Amino acid sequence: MSSPIPRVSLTWLLLAQALVVVPFALHVPVSIMLLWLGCTFWRVQVFRMRARLPGNWVKAGLLVGTAGGVYLARGSLVGLDAGAALLVAAFVLKMLEMNNRRDARVLIFLGFFCVAVGYLFEDNLLWALFSLLPVAALLAALIGLQQSDLAGKASDTLKLAFKLMAQAVPLMLLLFLFFPRLD
Repeated sequence: MSSPIPRVSLTWLLLAQALVVVPFALHVPVSIMLLWLGCTFWRVQVFRMRARLPGNWVKAGLLVGTAGGVYLARGSLVGLDAGAALLVAAFVLKMLEMNNRRDARVLIFLGFFCVAVGYLFEDNLLWALFSLLPVAALLAALIGLQQSDLAGKASDTLKLAFKLMAQAVPLMLLLFLFFPRLD
């Protein structure tokens, strides 16, 4: 079994999930947003050692209920809107399934993918600037996962994340300016 998730990384993951999910509020069913609030509350209670992670039957029920809710809201499980809703739901539900660093890495990469999917709905400069926030939080969580439990504070991981992002700014600008839009 992989080693446990450092607390600083879990804090960044919770913040990153909020920064990733909230912009999708206009594009996913309300039930997904309520699911996110419930799962976040549950995970915070686990973080505070006041609750346990849900069992397999609870997770399976949440998954089936979520897929059913997306089907009822969108009329299908296929297409951009339904696919984005299912991706965001998977990102939200993975938080309840996360036990170790490997699971946390999967959650982080799902978060990066969700940020990229956001560009299918919004492709303006404001969204590009805002998307730097969840990317920074996801990078900070990834950095926190790779460090030992005693290495550094949350602010140190964020500084390193911004330093990495600053090195990528020239490539990001080139891609934003010259990558073809879907319009």
